[in-house]
Amino acid sequence: MRYKVMVTRVQVAERWVRATDEEDAAKKVQEEFNRPYGYFGSWKDVASEVEVVEAEQTTVIRPNLLSESGPMLLSLKDAGKALGIPYSAVYELTNRGDIEHTKIGSRKYISRESLMAFIKENTHRGYSG
Repeated sequence: MRYKVMVTRVQVAERWVRATDEEDAAKKVQEEFNRPYGYFGSWKDVASEVEVVEAEQTTVIRPNLLSESGPMLLSLKDAGKALGIPYSAVYELTNRGDIEHTKIGSRKYISRESLMAFIKENTHRGYSG
């Protein structure tokens, strides 16, 4: 889920300002607020309110499971979907030799066994520096 939250925060700060009159003092303070990184002094929270104003359902993308009754060879794109990683990552892994692949013409394919072997070889427990 994703929530839109509205926060209202009231803060106070005191500061002495050199000015010719009250209007000039207020103008100087307002100019300080208008600067992107203006500094006005030490702020203290006096009130805050958090209100959830909207909620929306979000989609969680999960990797596709390899079914037992599918093609023996997967395209790099389909292998990426099965692993839950981008095509470009699968392409790089095959170029580095991290995943065995079969070349048919100019296209590369990955067997289900190669995908499972890659997962098994790269699954670790605990800290591995």
